[in-house]
Amino acid sequence: MRISIVNPTIPVFQRGYAFRKTRRWQPLSTAIVAGWLEDQGGWEIQLLDAHVLDMDDAETARQVADFAPDVLYYSSERTDAWELPIPDLAYVEGFFAALAATGYEPRWTLLEGPHGSIVPADMLKRLPAVDLALRGETEPVSIAVLGAIARGEDPTGVNSVSWRRDDGTLVHNPDEPDPLKYADFPSPAWHLLPMDRYFDGAAPDTPFAMLETSRGCPMPCGYCYKQMFGDRQSKREPEQVLDEVQEVVEKYGVRRIMFQVQIFTLDRKHTQAVCEGLIARGLAPKIEWRCQTRLNGMKNELLKLMHEAGCVEIYTGLETGSETMQAEISKLTLEEFLQFRRYGESIGLKISPNMILGLPGETEQTALESVMFYHRLGIPMSPNVNITYPMTRYYEQAVERGELKGDNWDEVVDAAGLVGTHMDKPTIDRVRARAGRLNRWLRIKKKVWGLAGKEYGRGAADKLLALKGRTIVHKI
Repeated sequence: MRISIVNPTIPVFQRGYAFRKTRRWQPLSTAIVAGWLEDQGGWEIQLLDAHVLDMDDAETARQVADFAPDVLYYSSERTDAWELPIPDLAYVEGFFAALAATGYEPRWTLLEGPHGSIVPADMLKRLPAVDLALRGETEPVSIAVLGAIARGEDPTGVNSVSWRRDDGTLVHNPDEPDPLKYADFPSPAWHLLPMDRYFDGAAPDTPFAMLETSRGCPMPCGYCYKQMFGDRQSKREPEQVLDEVQEVVEKYGVRRIMFQVQIFTLDRKHTQAVCEGLIARGLAPKIEWRCQTRLNGMKNELLKLMHEAGCVEIYTGLETGSETMQAEISKLTLEEFLQFRRYGESIGLKISPNMILGLPGETEQTALESVMFYHRLGIPMSPNVNITYPMTRYYEQAVERGELKGDNWDEVVDAAGLVGTHMDKPTIDRVRARAGRLNRWLRIKKKVWGLAGKEYGRGAADKLLALKGRTIVHKI
């Protein structure tokens, strides 16, 4: 049986204040599904990562039609963007229009990813070529559906599937109550991917791999779409993680890794085992790796071990540089973050805060406080304005307040930065203009400091701690 697995070309999305970048990172979920198919045998697999191969919809559709698969397996989003997917369907519709133009129609067309999980009915209505929308975490439902097809069974009876009857009515099967655990997933089929084409934007010439140690996040952040991976953490065994690291390092020359995990250090014993294993296997000196995590309750001893194991940077969801907003979103206090950043600098571990402008409760004053806080750390403000994603807590609250109707993507995009805030569009424009001026000034300062052999922003945590209790917003 033949199957085409397609990861489409995903353009950078920017409309109004809504912005989402795309990356050239491995599509881990579809590579895992391909690995499972290989383990089963009996499948001839075409895995097309059109995004990293720079293939447009017409070329991707032509290659699928030439392969003539029995099953088309289409992923609407890459694994690294499950929690914040592109809030648009144009590129999905574009591929299926191109495939229709070839005249080829597979026996089964499956759609997986966050878009079909968020709005399965809308996706099935928009895409008549799609037979099944697979909801939730990709691999368990995909394995169940593809297993049913291989056995000659009807896949429309599988849990976590939405489908269309012959009369056009839509059916949403119940969610799978007991999905496979992450430790039971096979390893990705790296050899089916063009591994030499993947890179991290900050180091485009360094062989790169995206890996995961776990899935799931129990934290109550109101802005993150979590239905793909759920509220409970499901982990790979430390030895599985280490085997995958060793494979990409030894077979593909990978030297830069991103552990794309919602909270890398949620299970501290698991993190310790992975780090100790990287050191014991001699992998730590060969790689530099990054992760994202929540720093609440973090111990300096673990940070030190992570650094010794090859970690060079931690991304953390500080989100705002305003004490007022921190009280709203219940993250770290600014003082706690600065203490961690200062310790990180002392051991050579960079601790980088993420930022979201326009979370509920935001005012022009709090937004400017954030912009200046990040500027003093030497971090430019990116155009990351909050998008209130469906099925998040902030979205449900906005629908209850009547700020959103709750029935389409366009309103979500148009309301970016405005939902639950005390800002209007002119206010956001003023904040962005101030940030733009600061960013230009920051580039000059970094260049000047670099000429002197210094890094602008280093030591800033100490200075900001000394300013605790005093305002840091001023005119530039």
